[in-house]
Amino acid sequence: MEFNGGVIIIGSLLWDNAPIRHKWRTLSLKDISTKTPVKVKIRYGRPSRSRLDTYSMIFSNHPSTQFGQAYIIGFKEILKNARMLESQAFALASAEGLWADKPSLNKSWGTVGLLINPNIDKKDKAGADIIRKRWSEIYQNYSNSFNPSEYRIEKENAVVDHDGFLQIEWTEEMNAYDFLIATPVIPVIKSPLTPKQIAEKMREKGYTEYFDNNVANGIKTFQDSDIEQELNRTQS
Repeated sequence: MEFNGGVIIIGSLLWDNAPIRHKWRTLSLKDISTKTPVKVKIRYGRPSRSRLDTYSMIFSNHPSTQFGQAYIIGFKEILKNARMLESQAFALASAEGLWADKPSLNKSWGTVGLLINPNIDKKDKAGADIIRKRWSEIYQNYSNSFNPSEYRIEKENAVVDHDGFLQIEWTEEMNAYDFLIATPVIPVIKSPLTPKQIAEKMREKGYTEYFDNNVANGIKTFQDSDIEQELNRTQS
């Protein structure tokens, strides 16, 4: 078994220099200069306490959500067994603040999901099946605390299923990888946010750092231009 793995990064996971995140990037991932742009459907959609209740990014399958740009950074190590992937997932969960009194991939507001290359079985079906089985076993432990139907805005397909597998589109830029992990979060909102709503919240809180750093680092949603227009309008 030899698989290439990596992480899909949206939001502050790329640029936040909090010690726990800097350590994770340093120990687990290839150099940040190797990051690859990737098309994913993302939008602003969850109030974040650590960002003064302004809206943070979510993965979204809502029909109104269009492609934006995130990044993939590969793991330093080739995945030679399921435990290595599991270790990477728990390291990401720690960097994202999902751990409580013990290591976990799941918390009340978010989880670590696994996305599998749709052509993986042509490469190594036996190895892939071992990883699928192990990942599903992990999520059986969360059956009382994890509800995938919460990972959507309205009635669209949730971005993660009950076994912890990401239900987002596999795009061409992902083809260099066999397995990708990412952190979907629960939107909380009851309908898709407009650029005006997103901008007004930033103005209300006097906080644009999260949005500004995402834009500066090339993490983009389909609404960014309109959000910037709304911010400029409210500041004039």
